[in-house]
Amino acid sequence: MYSILLVDDEKTIREYLPIAIPFEEYGFKVTGTARNGQEALDKLSAIKPDLILLDIRMPVVNGLQFLEILRQGEFSDTLVIVLSGYKDFEYAKEAMRYGVKFYLNKPVDEEEIIPLLKEVHKELDRYNEEKSFDLLRKHINVLNDLYNGVDENEEVLRGYTLMTCVLLPCSQDFKCDRSYLSMQECLSKAIGGFKNYLFHTDNSQITFMLPHRVFEPFSNSKELFADNLLGVLGEHEINCSLLFDSYIFEHRENTFKEDFTNHMNRMLTELFFSSAKFIEYNPSRFKIGEKLCFESKYMDEIKQYFLLCNEDELLKVIEKLVAEIQRIHLEICRIKEISQRIYYILCDELTGVDDQDQAITSPDFSVLLEYPYFIPFNQWKELLFSLIHTSLDVIKYRCKMVKLGISREVIDYVQMHYKEQITLKQIADKFFVNATYLGRAFRKATGMNFNQYVNQLRITEAKKLLLHTDKLIYEIANEVGYSESKYFVVKFTEEVGKSPKEYRDQVI
Repeated sequence: MYSILLVDDEKTIREYLPIAIPFEEYGFKVTGTARNGQEALDKLSAIKPDLILLDIRMPVVNGLQFLEILRQGEFSDTLVIVLSGYKDFEYAKEAMRYGVKFYLNKPVDEEEIIPLLKEVHKELDRYNEEKSFDLLRKHINVLNDLYNGVDENEEVLRGYTLMTCVLLPCSQDFKCDRSYLSMQECLSKAIGGFKNYLFHTDNSQITFMLPHRVFEPFSNSKELFADNLLGVLGEHEINCSLLFDSYIFEHRENTFKEDFTNHMNRMLTELFFSSAKFIEYNPSRFKIGEKLCFESKYMDEIKQYFLLCNEDELLKVIEKLVAEIQRIHLEICRIKEISQRIYYILCDELTGVDDQDQAITSPDFSVLLEYPYFIPFNQWKELLFSLIHTSLDVIKYRCKMVKLGISREVIDYVQMHYKEQITLKQIADKFFVNATYLGRAFRKATGMNFNQYVNQLRITEAKKLLLHTDKLIYEIANEVGYSESKYFVVKFTEEVGKSPKEYRDQVI
């Protein structure tokens, strides 16, 4: 509701106009009146009007004198509607020198003032929005300086809250093409001028600095605001949680960057174990979790049992580790460190396997460390066990190949030449082996015949090219060893369950 100061020396107008015109229906309220320009000047500081209805002809200080003083002071940007009689036209033109754009003839008619009020309301909205964003940009700069260790006046930030949008997987299999771009499109609809609020980005998280006025339409409730925003995001199949922190601007414990990192760590830990959609920082709620005991012992046992390919004991250790992490609610930063240690154990033991044994799908260890979405506990556990099982499969496969006596040279040769038109007989002749024996060995070692083995290598390479290049499908077919692109499409669809085009489109 915008406030109006009505300035007119006629008592009937001061008393009649607020009753006769339905100001409140159009977003205005007459909060004060004055009999002349001097009285109006005296009331400016108390009323702080958004709009002044100003008569031109008045005693003591007339309308033009009032405008001259007004434009030199604190309220120089205040919008003014000049009330003038027919004979005051020259005075009205003079008012233009003081930036007055709106005029009404006396006596004021409802049909004339209503369209003018609507126009003024729009201008006030635009002005306040620009003013708010200008102020916000200054405060964002203050916040960035604080984050980078520059001393700044923090008092100006007390009217703000940090909101972090944490992108989550859309499904259990982590397949989701929603990204920052689609999230930002939705935020632009839900929060006007959202780009002005952007403060910080980190992997799956986007942090905004929101002025408290954005919560006003929601009864000043962050939770109601969050429910509305999550609804908008959900309509676009974007799954996320919202974290709020106004405490950081009200209480300082360390440097701003340290507090920001600590608060985020505690809220993300809560999110990791609870999968809550709305979290607001509260120091009494987010206690520092216990430390993980015997971490090195866990890692040593994981490495030992993995090397020995002792699946039962390895899974027992992983189960015990995961259960302890859940019991003590280990902080998310420590969970990332543990994931990193497991990552390096798996990588060290499987070095070279990925390049040599492409006949089966090797694990993508990087998902433990870098993922486009924040992964909650249950999905992290599922992902961890999936990687362990896949890694064990690779080790078992390698052992089986050795036991069956297939020469490493033969496998290496197939890996290097599968893009060519090779046959089982050509390989057998080259290495002086019986083709029938070689065929049986491939089937025992891989569970597939030679042609299936080569075909899977080609399909695996084709998947990479589809995802990471812009090459046409017939070009990819030729590159991986298929002379006919139609045959490639048939084999790819049989193997993957989707055509090459569908496979590429589902990820883009």
